[in-house]
Amino acid sequence: MKDVLLRLAMIDGGIVLDAATGRGEFINTIKSSFRTYEQVIGVDSSEKCVSYAEKLFPENNIEIYRMDLSSLAFDDEHFDTITIANSIHHLADPIAIFGELKRVLKKKGLFVISEMYRDGVQSDAQKSHIIMHHWLASIDRKFGISHNETFTKDELIALVEKLKLKKTEIYDYFLPVDNPKNAQNCDNLIRNCQDALKRLELAGDAEDLIREGKELIKRLGDVGCASANRLMIIGHK
Repeated sequence: MKDVLLRLAMIDGGIVLDAATGRGEFINTIKSSFRTYEQVIGVDSSEKCVSYAEKLFPENNIEIYRMDLSSLAFDDEHFDTITIANSIHHLADPIAIFGELKRVLKKKGLFVISEMYRDGVQSDAQKSHIIMHHWLASIDRKFGISHNETFTKDELIALVEKLKLKKTEIYDYFLPVDNPKNAQNCDNLIRNCQDALKRLELAGDAEDLIREGKELIKRLGDVGCASANRLMIIGHK
């Protein structure tokens, strides 16, 4: 983790596009970790996420827009830096999205990717995070929302290689957790799971997913939770 923070602290972001910004988690990373940035534009297809992020970032140099990543409303080579974090597994066609993101990145611009992966050596608490993520993905797919299981480490590297970035750097890291059974951390995840269960119960015909969800909530209480291992891949167009 220390290596990742040191590398991010070297980045002068200029005009930054945070793709699939969600609730703006990585915008917070940009704010706290980049050496400098001029402007951050976050885009996401979810109206709910965009509304949340707009309220979270009142700064004049941070803007949030609802936008389809497959057809961005920006000119060619508009951005100095593009970031996308923990979102690639949500994309129905990652290769097409990569092409569009690369289109709006300036020549020699910086591409920063951060994504969790599901294999390798992971603690029981980290496995809880992976199981939860895959369960939520199954629920989204049941309702017609694009959400795939997370990639393996090798799958993720192979996918990013299709971007054909230059001077690529790869960092393998995780977010350290002192106590995986910390009440506040696990309580938030358990609430998310309980909300998802209510959604399933209202929809009906989801007995297996409901059973898996109840088992997951018990696991979170027994084992705890911690963020899965991640890759950060940094390269230039």
